[in-house]
Amino acid sequence: MTLKFCDWIIILLFGCLVFFHFRGIDLAAGRDSPDEDVFDKKLLLFILDFQDFSCMTCLDSFLGLYQQLPFRFKTSKTWGILVMKKSEKEENKQLWIAEKKLRGFIRANQITFPFLVDRHRIFSELANKESGVLLFDENQNVVFRYDFPLTGEQYEEIFVNLME
Repeated sequence: MTLKFCDWIIILLFGCLVFFHFRGIDLAAGRDSPDEDVFDKKLLLFILDFQDFSCMTCLDSFLGLYQQLPFRFKTSKTWGILVMKKSEKEENKQLWIAEKKLRGFIRANQITFPFLVDRHRIFSELANKESGVLLFDENQNVVFRYDFPLTGEQYEEIFVNLME
């Protein structure tokens, strides 16, 4: 029994479909590897102070880290919080400006994870020193904090902790 060319194409496509469904679904979606269970127990939280929008080294450090993140962290394992330290009098105007500037920053840099404005100053204590990133690692039962701008050693340490 001979198969026609169209039959071979259909068998090949079906085989690819089965492969991607059972083994390589993460690879098909652009993820790094099918064995990313280690990432499921890790989260990143970026805390940016609104005043740091004028600190180019801080923003470059944030963007450099974001661009190197594995796919899963760019989409679902990362959150961002924008904090403000202005007085209560200026809060409404400052909030409006911060939201507008944040939307433009996200759009311009194609940031794909959720970024929220801390309207009630819940996270302002975490940004008291500087903007930074928190890495929550359930595997090691620890939280790491790195302040912007990051050093080369800190970049390496973040990625080592993400990949462990």
